[in-house]
Amino acid sequence: MLVRGLPGKNVWDGKPGAVFSSSPGNLSGFGANHHLRQSLVFLNVPAMQQPEAYLPHIDKVWDENGDLKDEEVRNFLQKAVGAYIEWFKKNSTS
Repeated sequence: MLVRGLPGKNVWDGKPGAVFSSSPGNLSGFGANHHLRQSLVFLNVPAMQQPEAYLPHIDKVWDENGDLKDEEVRNFLQKAVGAYIEWFKKNSTS
């Protein structure tokens, strides 16, 4: 919780984060991703810079059972989450 004007009351202060965005279109997640990154700056949440994670046409990567069918997306997500775990370990103070 952020309380304006009271230093040290931001529970997000300094906690490492990452932004992954998805959209059914081609670029919709791009704008949302960057807007959220700007919000994280205000909260003093360092966000992982690379890899950037924009997942376009997200509605096409699932099968009828809701399982991820797109191997390229699966591989990208595994690498991106792995990169975040390593980045978190290097940047976490707790």
